Amino acid sequence: MSKNLKATAIRVASTSALAATAATMIFASPASASALTDGIAATARAEEGNGACAHGGYVGGENQSSSCYNGQRTHAWCADFAGWVWARNGVTGLSALDDMADSFYDYGVKYGTLSSTPHVGDAVVYNHGGSYADDHVAIVTGISGNWVTITGGNQGGAPGHVSTHSTDAWQVGSSPWGQRISGYISPAGTTKPSYPSPSSLADGTLVKSPNGPDVKVMIKGAGVPVAGSDVTPDKYDLSKIVLVDDVAFRSLLSAPPSGTVVHDQAGGADRYVIVDGAALKIGGADWTAAGYNTRQDMGVPTAWLKAAAQRQIATGLVVMDQTGQDPARYVMVDGAALHISAAEWTADGYNEQTLMGVPGEWLKAAVAKSPGNGTVVMDQSGTDPARYVMVNGTALHISAAEWTANGYDQRSLMGVPGEWLGSAVGKQLVNGTVVKDASGKDATVYVMAGGKAVPLTYADFTGLGYDKRPLEAVPGAWLTTAAAKTAPADGTMLLAQGDATVWQVNAGKKRPMTADEFGPGKLSFNDVVSVPTALITALPTVTPTA
Repeated sequence: MSKNLKATAIRVASTSALAATAATMIFASPASASALTDGIAATARAEEGNGACAHGGYVGGENQSSSCYNGQRTHAWCADFAGWVWARNGVTGLSALDDMADSFYDYGVKYGTLSSTPHVGDAVVYNHGGSYADDHVAIVTGISGNWVTITGGNQGGAPGHVSTHSTDAWQVGSSPWGQRISGYISPAGTTKPSYPSPSSLADGTLVKSPNGPDVKVMIKGAGVPVAGSDVTPDKYDLSKIVLVDDVAFRSLLSAPPSGTVVHDQAGGADRYVIVDGAALKIGGADWTAAGYNTRQDMGVPTAWLKAAAQRQIATGLVVMDQTGQDPARYVMVDGAALHISAAEWTADGYNEQTLMGVPGEWLKAAVAKSPGNGTVVMDQSGTDPARYVMVNGTALHISAAEWTANGYDQRSLMGVPGEWLGSAVGKQLVNGTVVKDASGKDATVYVMAGGKAVPLTYADFTGLGYDKRPLEAVPGAWLTTAAAKTAPADGTMLLAQGDATVWQVNAGKKRPMTADEFGPGKLSFNDVVSVPTALITALPTVTPTA
């Protein structure tokens, strides 16, 4: 090439050279950072490690040559890289640049952007007016406290590569890497549109990226998605959409912050509070008692709210009644609120977690739930080393042999309060639950009746209607014990197919029940368990007393 090129590889100095110049000025990350400057920094940093022939060569302004030809480095290419980065972000005035590092200094003089203070996105020129061997240009890609991060091409010795380094010796005249800093040059402008920051927009503003069709509505700094089905009922005016930067649009959180009170934008009396991205319905008694009536009430898209109302709070979140009427604390596990005893509050570290207030009515419903079937749990304190699987609110013990053989070790293991676990272990599995051995070694299907697993023939399985119920897999060792019980627990009510008599178990025997034992305030037929005739026949009948 005919040009006498000045841009050469930067020399990375030793530790002593890095510390040669003491800082005399402290500054923080500039508040004036923009989509342009952030884009420049991101573009430069994304090239880390690349050589001169990345992208087929770096070419910036119209008067800059390519850094690569025929797969080979053509010349010292630091200016080509810096020009390419600026060009990719629409910087104006690039015709003033050529393949020499000094052209960036001249750009700064021409457009009045030469400064002694670095800004993200600036070009930094080294050794302006010095020997050709030392001239260099790179890009400022970060500022934090008194440290400046700089990314440049053609660094590290020929053929050079893109690399990033930080220094606190950033002042003009300093030589952090053996080359004197001559000045910082900011871009004169950009041909790209300038978009507002979403965080600066008012609640209820509709926003979208110029690069896609999706629309969001700003709610407390979050961008809540607006579905096509929401536009008409929610009365969203698409003519008032504000375009925002694509990266900022995609980075928006999709749910308002926890504690935000919301309602369906299309209307309706129901109110919800956002907790961990879920919308929890606020009961009438909670609205004033919990102080929700004092918070701003935000309309949100109908489709989003419907989905959020079905969403569960994350497992491990610690909650309390926002009204304070229930002083207890609970931990969420698979949608259920499990009570934390006073002794466990500190001992198990629950006091170190964020405590979230939730509507009292919602909490009561969550307390009534249990973790879903198949959830594997353990004592949070570690006092009980055993593992259990949840089935219809009962915690069933998993033997050591079954832990791996039945694949329980492949599931998430949830720590739960020990006292709650003790009560769940002690619960009798719900009557009428249909179970089988999780290992598949025992092909028999059983129905639970008073803690006893009663075997079902295929005729029983279909004839008693159990083929219409979920079939729950349970640990084999636990099932063997349940099947070995001689009789259901006292008080269990049994009914055989084709027999009108309801029998109640008492001390391993059965007694016929009368119709007047059932009704309002008495026993319920809903609690009667249908079982094979063989079980009832095997139970001795209570001898009537004279």
